[in-house]
Amino acid sequence: MGYRLAWADNDAKNGLEWAPPVRVIAVVTLLASTLDVLADLLVCNRIAEYLGNFQSQTAIYAAYGYFFFTGISLFVYLFEMIDVCKTLKYDEENVFYARLAKSLVLALEEVPLPSLMNLLFTNEPRLSLASPVYFSSWIKLVALTWGLVKFTKLRFFWPCLPLNPKHDARENVRRCFTFTAYRICMIIVNICHILAIYIVIKNIIATGAGGRQIDVKEQRL
Repeated sequence: MGYRLAWADNDAKNGLEWAPPVRVIAVVTLLASTLDVLADLLVCNRIAEYLGNFQSQTAIYAAYGYFFFTGISLFVYLFEMIDVCKTLKYDEENVFYARLAKSLVLALEEVPLPSLMNLLFTNEPRLSLASPVYFSSWIKLVALTWGLVKFTKLRFFWPCLPLNPKHDARENVRRCFTFTAYRICMIIVNICHILAIYIVIKNIIATGAGGRQIDVKEQRL
């Protein structure tokens, strides 16, 4: 038994077979996504605890938006976990569903949640929120960084397309700059990914400095 690397893009399976590392990637994806969702729920719990005392109306709207997209992220998480569990069961990953799952995670979770949190904490920089948001942001940064590895493996990260072993360097470069609808979609998803990482880093910097103590007399009635 040895390490086996095989690329397969046929009509029957449309899969990427990579064993045994595919199991390792699936397990790490499972752990990172689970911790990410749990961290979001922790932040939701802390926001709900102090929501009645928020002074900024913008922060209140951002909080409700955060609750909404956290609920959506639970459904997206289930979709991603189905893909991961199928990968662990069959020792082979369906490229189409894996790309779709990660793209949904980015569009419906990893971009909206950090953006709303940045808006919330900018307008309501409470000391009571700083610690859980800081912790959650670090988990999200790890999950997003791992997502880059996942997308590279799925050949869905545009800057790494020239590394595709199925073609020579010239053909890979040609494919990079042949902007089909598929590649335009890929580039948009990748931009969203980088944007999410940037926002999360901003959140880490903002919350790492701590918030401010809110005087009871200043609290919104």
